[in-house]
Amino acid sequence: METIFTAHLALKFHDRWNETTPASRQLAADEATELFKAYEPRVTLRGSYVTQAFRADTDIFLWMYAHNPVDLQNLQLDLRRSKLGRATNIPWSFVGMTHPAEFNPDHIPSFLQGIPPKAYLCFYPYIRTAEWYLLPSDQRGAMLKEHGEAGREFPEILTNGVYNFGLGDYEWLLSFETDDLTHMVQVMRRMRETQARRYTKHEWPFIVGRYYPLVDALQKYV
Repeated sequence: METIFTAHLALKFHDRWNETTPASRQLAADEATELFKAYEPRVTLRGSYVTQAFRADTDIFLWMYAHNPVDLQNLQLDLRRSKLGRATNIPWSFVGMTHPAEFNPDHIPSFLQGIPPKAYLCFYPYIRTAEWYLLPSDQRGAMLKEHGEAGREFPEILTNGVYNFGLGDYEWLLSFETDDLTHMVQVMRRMRETQARRYTKHEWPFIVGRYYPLVDALQKYV
């Protein structure tokens, strides 16, 4: 698997955003859209998600990836200098890296398989307990096999996991995609019944959003 860096960026509009004119909001949205176009193909925007109703601290959630993490950083610096950047806060920001899974090295995240994004995203960071890493590898492998088999009961869910070890406060960044939120609820509930669940230490925030092309996502707030 080639090494790819990912970035998940949450934006929250200032209260004064709605006090500006529709024309000025449109200018900000157009400028941001052109900025992302200028970074193609160095940075690929997997999806932009409207999170209204799902979280109070986030309005738009952006998921992007690149071969070089510098391109992700530079894009976000330019975004902060833009009209949209000056009108938003960043409540959450995460950087991850693709890496072969320990017990399933041939698995490739869905976003690298050319599969288009689905209607909804459920993202969350994840940390396992210290005890997990001290277990014999065959014991961990058996539990992850059970975990994977439970997940395969929901083939309509696209799974994407990347490493966050050393890149942030977490160990994994997990992105699940679906066209039906009822399936998301069901798979999350099912995963609680696997033995690997005993070794979960931390798994929040959960950020859920509805997919739109960037121009359409921004238009929701114009």
